[in-house]
Amino acid sequence: MGKETPKISLLLTGGGARAAYQVGVLKAIAEWYPRVHHSPFSIYCGTSAGAINAISIASYASCFRLGVKKLEWIWSRLHSRRIFRTTPLGMTGYLANQWFARLQASHHERPPFGLLNNRPLRQLLNQVNNYQRLEKQITAGNLHGISVTASSYKSGNSVSFFQGQQGIAEWDRAKSKGRRALINTEHLLASAAIPLVFPAARIGQTYYGDGSIHQLAPLRPSLKMGADKILIIDLINQKVDERDHTRAPGLATLGGHLMDTIFSDTLTADLENLSRTNSLLANLPEQAQRKRGMKVVKHIHLSPSRSFEPLAQRFYCHLPPMTRALMQLAGISPKDDAAITSYILFEPAYIQSLITMGYEDTKEKESILRNFLK
Repeated sequence: MGKETPKISLLLTGGGARAAYQVGVLKAIAEWYPRVHHSPFSIYCGTSAGAINAISIASYASCFRLGVKKLEWIWSRLHSRRIFRTTPLGMTGYLANQWFARLQASHHERPPFGLLNNRPLRQLLNQVNNYQRLEKQITAGNLHGISVTASSYKSGNSVSFFQGQQGIAEWDRAKSKGRRALINTEHLLASAAIPLVFPAARIGQTYYGDGSIHQLAPLRPSLKMGADKILIIDLINQKVDERDHTRAPGLATLGGHLMDTIFSDTLTADLENLSRTNSLLANLPEQAQRKRGMKVVKHIHLSPSRSFEPLAQRFYCHLPPMTRALMQLAGISPKDDAAITSYILFEPAYIQSLITMGYEDTKEKESILRNFLK
């Protein structure tokens, strides 16, 4: 009897517009396979913007290159106006409604707060995603499982909504839950609801926000769904320039620092824990590993080779005028720190630059990745 094909998980982290980098990575990988070839990944786990990418690719698990081509087509045609309201009337009207809603009596239900109205994103996701394809891919055996992680504002838990084969069980761990669900647009909007920027999304009776907030163990959904290998495409911002540490940090610097911490620090700690566990298991016989229900899980951690900030500074002028005005009113300027801008700069020139960066970074590691994906 032949050796069972390993289950490879694709883990896509969050990062707003930065997630275009992941498209470039996947584009390079897709070129290594024939036009009609199933995906090398059978498990997909995504958080925030990474969850949106994961759903799109997983829907075409039976034809990997087609799925990547569609994902690239979507990203290459994005504009800020397809993510949030950008017109002066749309932005001021939305903020006015937010303000008036909070002047009403407490028994009136208030809408969740967000500086930007992401209704266009809801319309886009409903338009480009065919969620029924996920269940068809699962039934056909092309997809083992997919998860979308969001943060519950009610319990403070990280909740991974997953859809997959019947053998995958729900889990309850400290600050982490896994719940079976039929994934839809609400789950994606919840996972991508960056605090203060986009409003929280309601699933059932609970409001959820960006999945990176309480995600203490980003690798857990992949491990719980039985992954043997994990390819992680991280969106951590490389700090290449030394700053003047004698200057007091402004709002932009503080905001960018907090957002980078939310989206990346927990992954670093979880990877250290996985490496330590693998080292311990490597000294045990395979039979002893199976007896304890544990196994060595290999991983590759991909991250951008260059900082996002120079690109964000370069293309800052492409943001809609009203968006720039709102950022300036909040004290955010690209001269201070472009980290925040790099999250919301959904403009074609910036996005194409990130896709190219991801593509080139992956080409440089082609031999390592090819061997890993066997």
